[in-house]
Amino acid sequence: MIVGLGNPGATYAMTRHNVGFWVVDALSSQEGIDVKKLEKGAAVGRGVLQGKNVILVKPVTFMNNSGEAVSALAHFYKIPTSRILVISDDLDLDNAVLRLRAKGGHG
Repeated sequence: MIVGLGNPGATYAMTRHNVGFWVVDALSSQEGIDVKKLEKGAAVGRGVLQGKNVILVKPVTFMNNSGEAVSALAHFYKIPTSRILVISDDLDLDNAVLRLRAKGGHG
């Protein structure tokens, strides 16, 4: 499951705060996966990416509440946390810097 975090609405649409949404949108466009079905508080699309089944997710709540949708979808689809990739911005990182880590924090 690939989760792109962001905030709904025009206020955040073109800010780096929505980078998670942008990545999911790019993947869905590139792979022809429609991410429009609403499930458990998120826009969801199922498809194949690099030969693997994937669920693309964009929570429709504000970022601080996105965990509820992600948790509900993971439970529903029986996806362990080790198989979830969450994409979000981090204001502590410079623009265009990527960091991958197995666990997150409060920031």
